[in-house]
Amino acid sequence: MVRARVALRLVVAIAAIVMGVACERGAAEGPLPNVRLGMTPRDVRERFEPGGQGAWQTRIGGAGGSGGAAADDTALEWTSHDPSAKVSSARFEFHLGMLVAVRARVTEKVEADRVETTARTVTWRKPAIEGGTDVVSLARDCPTHKEESDALVSRARP
Repeated sequence: MVRARVALRLVVAIAAIVMGVACERGAAEGPLPNVRLGMTPRDVRERFEPGGQGAWQTRIGGAGGSGGAAADDTALEWTSHDPSAKVSSARFEFHLGMLVAVRARVTEKVEADRVETTARTVTWRKPAIEGGTDVVSLARDCPTHKEESDALVSRARP
């Protein structure tokens, strides 16, 4: 049991290093300033630039927004205290220590729903009823978010 946990932690650490290197090699800009899928919780907290002061909250185990979260999932939530911030709120969802989903409200406005896909991600931007834009960005290969990402990808197809 101890060996299995050590092995799992080693695999997660190696994956995080590989993803971190990939992020540093000019990967496409993520849905929020300085945040890209594949980052670790520590990376997100250090690099996220919401444009104002706010507060963090951490949720561990079964905290995924899609309803299918595993016991080893973690979510970091950030809420702005500054009405002029570029980001009003953000939820960062992690599976096995890697960022697999971002759900945020930003002040930037879009006129209509827009879904963008890459081989690894799907991002949906839609006007928020209260103003600003709701942004959802998902890793397409994450089992926790598979159903949700597939549904968004199907919306992007003509």
